[in-house]
Amino acid sequence: MAKTHIALDVSHVDQAVRFYQAFLGVAPFRVFPDYAQFLLEEPALNLALTERSQVPNPAGHFGIEVPDLPMVDRAMNRAWEYGLNPETDADSLCCHALQEKFWVRDPDGHRWEVFWVRERFMKEHNSAHDSGCCAG
Repeated sequence: MAKTHIALDVSHVDQAVRFYQAFLGVAPFRVFPDYAQFLLEEPALNLALTERSQVPNPAGHFGIEVPDLPMVDRAMNRAWEYGLNPETDADSLCCHALQEKFWVRDPDGHRWEVFWVRERFMKEHNSAHDSGCCAG
């Protein structure tokens, strides 16, 4: 199976591991003093965290698209349970689609969304009404 690989620079591996374990709902595959790796089957993801003395400004954002709204709700409930302070973004017009989602930030400020697409616009629409999520 093909997996997406994301390598993030983090300022403290231990803090990042706690965040991603809570956010993703799985334990890391392996952990070293300056490195951790999460291997997920669903979504197919190889997430590597490398501790650096200086972490550059975070990228725009990362997201996990799920197949239904109950999966968004379960992930958001887990985020609340672990104190990740999710930001709800219901009925969001984003990236030319109507979405239900929430956002969290990891300890270094990397933004993550978990989202379900209610409707993808197949023709151009007035994107001025987009929430700006695609811009980061």
